[in-house]
Amino acid sequence: MLTLRSFGLVLLTLNLAALLIFITTSGLMQKNETFTQETIESRKFNNKELALDVLKQLEDFKPVPLEYYNTSKSNARKKGLVYLGIKPDPDYCDKVRELLVDDPEIYFNELNYLTDDVPDTLMRSTLIPKVGKDLMPQTTYAKIPKANSTKPRWFMDPRATIYSFSVNLHHHHELGKEIGCLFQMYNHVAGNFALYRKDSIATAATNYMYKYQSKPHCFDGTKFFPRTLSLDNETECLQWFDYIKSEEYKAEKAEKTIVFIRKISVASHQGKGVQPVDEDEERNLTEQYGGGSLCGKNDNPVIVQRYIHNPLLVEGHKFDFRIYMLIASVNPLVVYYHDGFLRVSFYEYDVTNKEKGMHLTNTAQSAIAMKKAIKEGMNETELQSLQMWNLTRFTDYLVRIGKVKSRDWLDEYLRPQFQQAMQHLVRMTQHRFYQYSSSSELMGVDFMLDEDLNLWFIEANIGPELKGTPKEKEILVTRMIYDMLEILTSQLKSRLKRAIKYINWLEQTGLIKLEEGGKVVISKLWQRRKEFADLTKNHLDEEFELSSDNTWVKIIDENLNGLDRYNGMISIDCF
Repeated sequence: MLTLRSFGLVLLTLNLAALLIFITTSGLMQKNETFTQETIESRKFNNKELALDVLKQLEDFKPVPLEYYNTSKSNARKKGLVYLGIKPDPDYCDKVRELLVDDPEIYFNELNYLTDDVPDTLMRSTLIPKVGKDLMPQTTYAKIPKANSTKPRWFMDPRATIYSFSVNLHHHHELGKEIGCLFQMYNHVAGNFALYRKDSIATAATNYMYKYQSKPHCFDGTKFFPRTLSLDNETECLQWFDYIKSEEYKAEKAEKTIVFIRKISVASHQGKGVQPVDEDEERNLTEQYGGGSLCGKNDNPVIVQRYIHNPLLVEGHKFDFRIYMLIASVNPLVVYYHDGFLRVSFYEYDVTNKEKGMHLTNTAQSAIAMKKAIKEGMNETELQSLQMWNLTRFTDYLVRIGKVKSRDWLDEYLRPQFQQAMQHLVRMTQHRFYQYSSSSELMGVDFMLDEDLNLWFIEANIGPELKGTPKEKEILVTRMIYDMLEILTSQLKSRLKRAIKYINWLEQTGLIKLEEGGKVVISKLWQRRKEFADLTKNHLDEEFELSSDNTWVKIIDENLNGLDRYNGMISIDCF
């Protein structure tokens, strides 16, 4: 008689047998055993005609969903609107694919740029000519008057391997079809508005704080991100106007003079739209919002943020840090940190002074102040030296005045603080990034220190200005860009090598068939697309590992498990 236990064993045996049959027939076991064989060609396609058809089927293009274009508050999606005369070309990535199959060495060995930089910038005048070729030198406002720049003039060159555009070109052209093809390097991330829009970051920081409220070791809501309220949010707007009417606010203002700073949260850079909330600005905001009665009706993108009332000064001057962050990949997420420099105000700090350059220390405000100082007879070279400090010079200054004990403070405290703040910044916004292997983003991230050496995030900027003055800054930026290119090209070469090898393997193992009439049929196409999508995610093959002296420091790598994912800085229970 068959017992219940015996019946269960029979079912288990049948299930295991069925699973084994599935694995064997699906090709999964075969792939793991044979795809990685060194004998398979990985630098060129064995059958170019066949490979072209297979590659097109495997890439499986899908349009980027609208949610990654920031359409909620502004018409960010500009598909079809011509930028710098570049015509939309729905066949562009097909043309790139044809070139790739015909001559993969272009993508392994050449840096062919598409850029909109003006001719005299460091990138276009110096760096690009040293490392590669500027394919379309006409794409710049220096050669096309802005008023005529929307007239269609030319198609993009399909020989391009890398983009360096200041604008989000994927707002104009379809990512993965008209620009930023899979085996190119595109320098923007769809969804990057989550990082550069001040209101988006404010919302993300608040949500992130609540997420880890019961786990303060994961994120301390009192660190890094000053408390911010969005005045186009009715609840937060009412909270702010209630507070500025309170006795508590009057007392705080009497003590600190400036309690808040007002910022336009979108399309505002270089200090435009930023104003400390002094008596005049407080009256202005009260009038605009009817003292709170127009909250929920006035939808201007404005935030008010806690003003750092006790900024650390250098020789009596306010300063901020411009530090660099590279989102090298969003598929999976891989992020790097790079040292930057201090930007020191030309004015001695006085919180009561209404001079904008007194409170803001970004490059644009400094340029205004520098022009004024030069007119007054000051030397430009000396002014540049005063305005830009490297991190070592700054640390030496702090040691000299007794603020920190030794130079070790830079490596033991300041750099780790920058890196951890960046980790949190990316973690709180990464759900807004569209995962696409060719996308990356170089960002300039700005910070301040207060008198107690607490680090505070100010803002993040896409497409940071890369000027070559003074000479010390040119040296830093040049090395940084070269090392960034090593990272991005190593990723490209790695995924290209794996793709070539995979397609050659499919052909060799008979998983691709050419039917009568020339139709190419791929066995179990749904499975092959999944395998191809996995192998074209970004991770470095051993052949393309970075040089040991690369100056970028990896701070996030979702290819890794455990503490290594965040460089040992974030606990596993916070993942």
